[in-house]
Amino acid sequence: MKHRYLLLVLGLLVLGLFMLLTCLPVRSTCAQGPLPLDRIGPSDLAEGVGSTADLDWLEPRGLNIVDMVGFVPEEYLEEAIITYTPGYGILVYQAGTRVGDTVTITATVYPRYFKTSDGAWSGSLFGCLGQPARIDQWGSVAPATTMRLYYNGEDVTSQVNRYTYVPAGRIQPIRNPRQSENENQYRYWETTLSDTEFTPDGALSLPANMGCELIMSYKNYRQLTAVFVAQIWHQVSVEVVGSETFTFHSYMGPGYAGVIAPLVGQLSGSRHEKFPLDVPAEADYFLLNFPPMPVDPYTMFPGNPTGNVDRPVGGTYRIMSDGFSVDHVNTMGLPLYGHWKDMDQSGSVSYLPHFEWPSKLASPEYFVPAGVEYDPCMLQGNCSEELLQAIRDTTMTMRIVYLRVQRTGCVMDRIPLRMVGPAWSPSAAASNRSLDDGIGFCWGSSSSGGTVNSAGTLTYSHYCYLPIISHRFCAYIPPDDPTGCPCGWFTDDGRMVDFVPHP
Repeated sequence: MKHRYLLLVLGLLVLGLFMLLTCLPVRSTCAQGPLPLDRIGPSDLAEGVGSTADLDWLEPRGLNIVDMVGFVPEEYLEEAIITYTPGYGILVYQAGTRVGDTVTITATVYPRYFKTSDGAWSGSLFGCLGQPARIDQWGSVAPATTMRLYYNGEDVTSQVNRYTYVPAGRIQPIRNPRQSENENQYRYWETTLSDTEFTPDGALSLPANMGCELIMSYKNYRQLTAVFVAQIWHQVSVEVVGSETFTFHSYMGPGYAGVIAPLVGQLSGSRHEKFPLDVPAEADYFLLNFPPMPVDPYTMFPGNPTGNVDRPVGGTYRIMSDGFSVDHVNTMGLPLYGHWKDMDQSGSVSYLPHFEWPSKLASPEYFVPAGVEYDPCMLQGNCSEELLQAIRDTTMTMRIVYLRVQRTGCVMDRIPLRMVGPAWSPSAAASNRSLDDGIGFCWGSSSSGGTVNSAGTLTYSHYCYLPIISHRFCAYIPPDDPTGCPCGWFTDDGRMVDFVPHP
């Protein structure tokens, strides 16, 4: 009995010594300052701790496909356009599973074929699970993944020899939407060409990103199969609470028609169908599943200006309230009560106007409907009346799926949202942080007492590091605070996984 008592005392002494040694002053490797609202419990709330963010604002981002797989039934995701970027084709959803922390997604890849003017270099180009933010479109951040690539069942992953990507993280844009349009660039900084890294078993490693541009030199693939695997524990649950299906026709009206401008010149009339929405009361997000357009008007490479025109692409759709929202080009989770006005309807403003209520859905702006095959006459403007009538009459089906998104994790921060407009320019004081910047917070409690600053937030000078506490543990999920909103809940890798409307 004495031995047991002695062992207990020794154990307590060791634990006390460990805690004494690990209650150290905060150093530059950890965040020093206010404790974020999502990292605290009810007792801290009683002491007046408020919500703080590393940045004054971030742009909104769509809920990525990785965060929906395993929650949204497959029937609503099948054949959805995961990502689309002019020049890099589209990824179309085939199937997905969530087993524990492992999400697996199989997608059909439709690359674009690039050739230099002198013919010295060529290659297949395509994207990944992150959606780039171009012109006034929303981006969507994908977590780090591995990828395997197949052509007719053969593993061709090793043929991917270079890539670029938009880094993930809590970052602000470097261009306004008008600059993005005129310069044919993303709104966000993109890395230079990177050498590929493969896992020991041959899968390609991809970092967390807001879009990739993968390169297979000297290859010309029209269709591939990609299998992505992400190790990620979910921060939100996503539930389907309703859906509506609409039948729509091709678009006839103003807009850039690219290489098929001659065809558009043959089509007379004006048509852009809009559909009133019957939104369930419990819904706060939605996704739109719509078919690809069979013709690519926008990929015009120097040595191959029209060689990609017969490949499928995505297209723009909008939410309507007070005018049109910004363009959306892929299937991602979007807030029902947070939209920003199209830049062409907003004037010369630094930040696009925000509106809340979704009254209608404007159909995808497809000049050529799904179901009509490409014809070379579309480049010449001499299509038959029979083909023109088929374009006018062919119908397509799209489905809007209403979702309820609920936070289940605590490792995220609430940050106000803005969307940059044509008059915006980046500030030298802007604090951009990508995953490589080592952002994050230190868990723990004050060892010498905290102080409340003028903003009403409790700051700490010391932390006690307790290794037995898991970062996944969430004893209390704080309620949404609409002050200063619209806001988004952002994970450390920059994924916006929930939305807080304007009060």
